Amino acid sequence: MSMRILEIVVIILGLAGIVAFSFSNKFEKQIHEQVKESREYSVEKMWVLPEILEEVSGINFFANDKLAAVQDEDGIIFIYDLAKGEIEREIDFGGNGDYEAISIKEKDAFILRSDGVIFEVKDFLSSPQVTTYEPEIEHSVNFEGLCLSKKADKFLLLTKDEDVKNGVKNVYSFNLKSKQFEKDIPYKLETEKGIFKDYKGSFRPSEIEINPKTGEFYVLDAKHPRLLILNSTFQVLRLITFDEDEFEQPEGIGFDTEGRLYISNEAGDSDANILQVELKPVK
Repeated sequence: MSMRILEIVVIILGLAGIVAFSFSNKFEKQIHEQVKESREYSVEKMWVLPEILEEVSGINFFANDKLAAVQDEDGIIFIYDLAKGEIEREIDFGGNGDYEAISIKEKDAFILRSDGVIFEVKDFLSSPQVTTYEPEIEHSVNFEGLCLSKKADKFLLLTKDEDVKNGVKNVYSFNLKSKQFEKDIPYKLETEKGIFKDYKGSFRPSEIEINPKTGEFYVLDAKHPRLLILNSTFQVLRLITFDEDEFEQPEGIGFDTEGRLYISNEAGDSDANILQVELKPVK
């Protein structure tokens, strides 16, 4: 009789454990879904990049489903086909260096090195010819971002570290008509005031791009994965925090021909990747 009771107890405890495990999994799944729902964005697609792009530092679309990418160490433009999910071609433009961003204007590619030197690769897809332009800046500056302002016919360059004081980061400009760096500072980014006070860590820009649909500036922070959105006069509109498990080190921004947003991440615990991201409207 006692053995029978013991068997029943074991069965009841086993069933209770199964129910508890099932409830726990269901609860965790609900919490995960609630967290995802509360985010200000959703990841729509992901492309895992090959090892040669594990330090991908900049991306820029030049055709439907095709983008140009650079990485930190090698002077190579990588042509990546999103439809095929593979590198289609490699174009040499320079030696080893700390390359941070790439921007395309018509048939020409422009690559930014961290010391501010711009590499112009004319007719980069057919018969590339390279010209370099050096900034005339008296102090050392660590550049990270480059974007094309079609309206002004200029490139805008953004620094990562303070090059003035009190958290102010200058935005420099390169005139595409004169092919010269301009002395005037068109914008300044103050990263220790306003919205930044509510977030951890200093804001260290890793890339800048202009949304072709809205004209807004999009600025990434790679150290504390975030996306800063500013209006056309560089006034802060929104600061979005990314999940660090998904965005290990966001370094590149691109918009395709339909205006969809893409963000590239350097490798960390996971492989380097490109994510198609949709931002949710402000409630």
